Amino acid sequence: MRGKEGKGILFHQTSVRSLGDRTLLTAPAGRGVLMSAADGTWEPCMDGLPPDIHVNRLCSENGRVYACTDRGLYRLLDGRWIDLGLPHMCYEYKEQDGRGYAATEMGLWCRTAEGWRCIACSPSPVYDVLLTLPFIFLALPSGIAMYDRLTGTWARFHFPTAVVRLVGDRGALLGIDERGRLIRGDKRGGFERIRYPGFFLFNAVRRGEALYMCADRGLYRLVVLGGQPALVSVSMGCPVTDVDLQENQLHLATLNEGIQSIRL
Repeated sequence: MRGKEGKGILFHQTSVRSLGDRTLLTAPAGRGVLMSAADGTWEPCMDGLPPDIHVNRLCSENGRVYACTDRGLYRLLDGRWIDLGLPHMCYEYKEQDGRGYAATEMGLWCRTAEGWRCIACSPSPVYDVLLTLPFIFLALPSGIAMYDRLTGTWARFHFPTAVVRLVGDRGALLGIDERGRLIRGDKRGGFERIRYPGFFLFNAVRRGEALYMCADRGLYRLVVLGGQPALVSVSMGCPVTDVDLQENQLHLATLNEGIQSIRL
C-alpha cells in the first residue's frame, strides 16, 4: 500500500512502547494510538494527531516516545503529540550525540538546532537507520548503505529485495528483508540471507542483552549455536510484530490479538 504522497510504503504492523509510569502505548496496525488505562482498558491517545494518520512505528529515545507516521514525526509530551516539522513520511527515528536521525520516504534526514535537513539517499526511501560509532547503516529498497564516518565515504550492498529492519549483534550487522528473511553480515564485507523454514520475521528488537525476533509464529530470542544464528522460543502462537521491556515484563504487540504480557 502506498503512502499519502504516492511514494513510500506503509507499515501495517502493531507497535508497543512502555512509559515510565507502567502505562503502555500501542499503535494497532497503524490505526492511530491507544494508551492503557488504570482499569486495564485502552483509551485513544490522539491529541495533536490528525484523525486519519497512519503510524508506521512507535519508538523511544532517551526516555522520550515518538510516533513515526505518514505525516512526519511526532513526540509525546504531557499527553499530547507535538509535530516536529519533519516534511516527509517517517519510518524510524534514532538519536545520537544530541542529533536526531529520521528514516523517511525521501532519504535520511538529520535534526539539528537549525532544523531538519536531508543528509543522504534522497529521493530513495530509507526504512531503518542503525547508528554506531564508526558507521551509519541504512535499510533501502535495494539493499543496505553504509557510511564510514572516518573516511566520509559510502558503500552500497545490493539485494534483490528491500531491507526493512537493521540491528547490531556481537559486532555483526543483521537485517530483515521484506520477505521475512534474516540477513547477516559476515564481517568481511559480504552478507548471507537466512531463511528459517515456516517462519516470517517481522521485526528485530534489542532489549538489554537479549535480541528478540518478532515472527509470524510468535516471539523468539536470537542466539548463536555452533557459530550459526538460531531461534529460541519465548512465546509461541500468534504473530508478534513488536516487543518492549518494562521492569520484569515483556509486552508483545501481536498482529491481531492486541497486547500480551509475559513475566520474565
